[in-house]
Amino acid sequence: MSGWLKKLVERWNGYRYRFVPWIMVNLKNRQVRKVLGSSNDKTIHEGTALQILDRYFSELDKHGARGNTTLNEKIMENTLGFSITRSPSNVSGTGVFVSCGRVKKGSLVSIYPGTVYQSHEPIFFQSVANPFIFRCIDGILIDGKDTGLSRMIYRSCGHRDLVGNNFTCDMSWLTPSPYNLLAIGQYVNNGTREFPANVAYQELDIPSSFPLQYLHFIPNVNYSFKTYKSEELHVRVVVLVALRDVVQGEELFSSYFTVVH
Repeated sequence: MSGWLKKLVERWNGYRYRFVPWIMVNLKNRQVRKVLGSSNDKTIHEGTALQILDRYFSELDKHGARGNTTLNEKIMENTLGFSITRSPSNVSGTGVFVSCGRVKKGSLVSIYPGTVYQSHEPIFFQSVANPFIFRCIDGILIDGKDTGLSRMIYRSCGHRDLVGNNFTCDMSWLTPSPYNLLAIGQYVNNGTREFPANVAYQELDIPSSFPLQYLHFIPNVNYSFKTYKSEELHVRVVVLVALRDVVQGEELFSSYFTVVH
């Protein structure tokens, strides 16, 4: 197989699980999570999820260091009981693995980073050949691509939303060494029959009352500008929650397609 054809096949193998027409045709071969509606799509209480983030960010703020992955992994393990990392996937491309400790059922295990678009906001050019667009139940989109135009837009919005000298979103997830190690959820691969889903996506609204000093750990930014604390909602995020215990060395798998009845 020639070099360019091999690269094309590898790219398709990594992208097809996010390509909706392909998903529909192959639905019978995939693990699909069904919920009755957005209120039933909760595997962890929102208040509990916010408390977990508050506690973890507090420890990072006190003891963490940008670029020091070893130290930040230790803080994550001590605070949450586990740490996660990116490695070659068992399915295709890059995946997310439990590198230390044990993830207990119901634990918040990762965050899907990126720019948050309301359903009416323009995202066409950013979405071209982009396998990292996540659609929420209510039509909100999150662009988790960390390169190209998507990266430029996120960085621009992040600097736009500064409050004094304080960032209100995390910029480090765009780098190989994110400060908040939860912010790699866009690399969680789709579950298969061989590797069934062990985590589930859950929407989580970060309120404006969330401590300002911890907002620079939130790896999401709104595409449209709004004045800090002008609304009750600061930003929508999507977290991944464990459906069962996940042990060290296991890869995380979810479903890119949730059927809502």
